Amino acid sequence: MDNREFFASIDIGSSKIIMLIAEIENDKIHVFAHAIGESLGVKNGVITSLDLTTKSVQAVIGKIEKTCKERVINVNININDLHLSSSNQNRPISFGDKVKVVTKEDISKAIQNASAGAVAANKKRLDPIVNNFTIDDQIVEHPIGLEAQVLGANVHLVSVSNQALSGVTNCLNGCELGTDKVVLDSIASSTVCVTQEQKDEGVCLLDIGASISNITVFSKGGASFSHVFKFGGNTITDHIAQAYNTSFEEAERLKLAYGVLQPKATLKDCLIEFEQINSSEKYYLSLYELITTIEDSYREIYSLVKKSLKAEKLDRALKAGIIIIGGASKIENCESFFLKEFRIRTKIAKINRELVSGNEELLTDIGYLSAFGLLTYNTSEAYLQETEQVQKVGLFGKMKGLLEL
Repeated sequence: MDNREFFASIDIGSSKIIMLIAEIENDKIHVFAHAIGESLGVKNGVITSLDLTTKSVQAVIGKIEKTCKERVINVNININDLHLSSSNQNRPISFGDKVKVVTKEDISKAIQNASAGAVAANKKRLDPIVNNFTIDDQIVEHPIGLEAQVLGANVHLVSVSNQALSGVTNCLNGCELGTDKVVLDSIASSTVCVTQEQKDEGVCLLDIGASISNITVFSKGGASFSHVFKFGGNTITDHIAQAYNTSFEEAERLKLAYGVLQPKATLKDCLIEFEQINSSEKYYLSLYELITTIEDSYREIYSLVKKSLKAEKLDRALKAGIIIIGGASKIENCESFFLKEFRIRTKIAKINRELVSGNEELLTDIGYLSAFGLLTYNTSEAYLQETEQVQKVGLFGKMKGLLEL
């Protein structure tokens, strides 16, 4: 791998940790090494035991080093936080009465000016997510090299708790890794499963994780709203455990073995044997009752999302509908269930094969979307190149140019 540029991502979730290493090959990001391991010390998406999580990440790094001898120095990493807050800003800068050619320095000043503002003492702001720019009130994507009198940057700002951010950075430090970018989980995933056309029309990306779920709404071409909910796949398992007085492990088994949404009319009811807590007796439950319990849990997710969207007046602004990802979206008929609930276009996400390549099992597993998205995240900064450059080069040129900045 001499003289080959490569880069890496680490996805720290509540149940698993994924690491990918990639390079540019055939104008795509090609993943040539990967590893997955158990996630310990993470609760509701936030690192609560630095020692346990660091050891978990080190274990994954150890796995990947067995197949890849290259030493990773910096990585892109995801972040989630129940205390997350988001906003959108654009505070244009004026060049006075003069018209000047926009430079990279001007872009930096515009983004900095748009991102200005007070942040709560217990929070820190992530790098701004740049949606587009305005030149004399006209929206443009690549302003460098164009003439302007007034330049603005439309940015989506995300703030997270100090605990969440320090947990991620300290974990990487403990693994002797540096941080290239810390990216909100749903924003990272969106880069490989949400198209620009969908962002223009209005779309909501719903990620149902193990212990939390999050949404990011895209409208008018860029991110406009982000939110995190304390509800995930483990919550559904807890509901089953409480309903039938069984352990979490037994409830998880029942969910994975028999879980389905909107069962077909041909599915016949039957009795399922299961174990209750502190009992050696045999117990049975109805398959239909189990399915009802599971559906009620998923309906609760729908209610949380619907309420959040309505509060932001975004529930009717999603012409491209809902895109669903996350481990809990793998349950049978998830797509049709949420289609019926939301009553708008709804589909399970698929990875954009024009951007990435690699192991087919990874490319078809939506559990890897965030890790893949983190690898491609730098391409979202293509605005740092001139319009002519962007038009002439593909992903390889964009990535190479941005890596050299």
